[in-house]
Amino acid sequence: MEFVTLKEIIDFAIDNEQDAVDFYNDLAEKAKAKAFAEELRKMARIEEGHKKRLEKMDPETASQETTRPVQDLKIADYLVDIEPGPNMDWQDILHLAMKRELAAMNLYTDLAKLVSEPAAKQIFENLAADERAHKLYFEKMWDDEIMTEM
Repeated sequence: MEFVTLKEIIDFAIDNEQDAVDFYNDLAEKAKAKAFAEELRKMARIEEGHKKRLEKMDPETASQETTRPVQDLKIADYLVDIEPGPNMDWQDILHLAMKRELAAMNLYTDLAKLVSEPAAKQIFENLAADERAHKLYFEKMWDDEIMTEM
């Protein structure tokens, strides 16, 4: 991928967040249990909020925000990939959510390494940190709700 302007980077990130919104909403439609569907819609709303924050972002000042450290439990790093399906349970849903956030985090981290412009690098690092925080959210749920059942 090649970006010419900071606006292109932000637009790319907005599209990526819309993909996440669509993914969680589509998964919610497939969920058989009402509680799972509501939790998936909640995840979609979180991604929608992230998208809105990006839409309000000013390319001139976005790169001035510094990356904040986010804990990484690395649970998603050791799970194998699974496909979404109609018979998914809560564990499967959290599994998918963690893997999706890990992929987004890795994408932005890799893009930060590819760009040479400091402002663009900082925006990608900030986006990677946001995705790391999303992944941590799901990993904590996994740790609290799934690991206690094992």
